[in-house]
Amino acid sequence: MFNKIQYYLFIVFLVVAVSSCRQETKIVDINGKTLRSIQSNKLIFEDSMEFVLNEDSISKIFYLIRHAEKDTSIKDEPPLTEEGLKRATKVADIMRGTRVDAIYSTLTLRTMFTVDSLADIKAMSILPYENKGLREILEKVKTSDEHNRIFMVGHSNTIPSITNTLAEKDVFTKTFDDSDYGNFVIVVLKKSGLSDVYTLRY
Repeated sequence: MFNKIQYYLFIVFLVVAVSSCRQETKIVDINGKTLRSIQSNKLIFEDSMEFVLNEDSISKIFYLIRHAEKDTSIKDEPPLTEEGLKRATKVADIMRGTRVDAIYSTLTLRTMFTVDSLADIKAMSILPYENKGLREILEKVKTSDEHNRIFMVGHSNTIPSITNTLAEKDVFTKTFDDSDYGNFVIVVLKKSGLSDVYTLRY
């Protein structure tokens, strides 16, 4: 049987333990927020809110976007519109202050032009990939020791699929709307084997 002192000590211990657990499992929802820039491992949003990724727990980070606005009046190999070129510059500005080890793009004008400015400021080559055999490519990148911060540009029907494959869960259940060019997805693969996915805007 507990005496009174032991009982009160036990209650205090429970309160402290529960409080500690609550602090450790606190979740800040940043999904849907508009990204202004990434500085090292800090995400900075248009509303000036900041969110820091825990560097010690990270194995790899994938930055995933759809290509910028395309000229829909051209059916075969449409280039970017004026708005699309502005968005491509914005991509480079967002990523300017953070590490990028590899830039992947499909072999289309609209995707290559979307990351052209980013490749320029990072003095990097754009690595081409094809949608055929995409799962194998992603697995190769995931297990590579060479690239740990990967930027990938794709299409409205592939970026949701790439996200789901990397996260090993159905983050997206449908493709992006054809008129929606503003998705910016970050998939954080952790050393624990788990993953965090942030579905942002830009």
